[in-house]
Amino acid sequence: MAGKALCLPQTIGSTTGGLVLYCACSMNRQPACLLFSNPIDSLAAAGSVLAAVWLDNAQMPVVDCLGEEFLNYVQDGMTITVKEDGTVQVDGPTI
Repeated sequence: MAGKALCLPQTIGSTTGGLVLYCACSMNRQPACLLFSNPIDSLAAAGSVLAAVWLDNAQMPVVDCLGEEFLNYVQDGMTITVKEDGTVQVDGPTI
């Protein structure tokens, strides 16, 4: 998962999930970004926020509520860019 965009429907509110995200960031093994079609749960969001606040260079943008159409459209090999304003741009497959 390191360096890859993870595109998921949602997270489930596990206390371990936020800690796993934080630990991945602390080892510099975090995803490039987390993109959700539905709202992120507060515990996973907390892990992402704490990593950004407590760790140096813990870059892992998180965007939620992208909609079901997003998950239906995105595929392996596509280039995904998360802009500073939270806009997610998806470009066709890279060859």
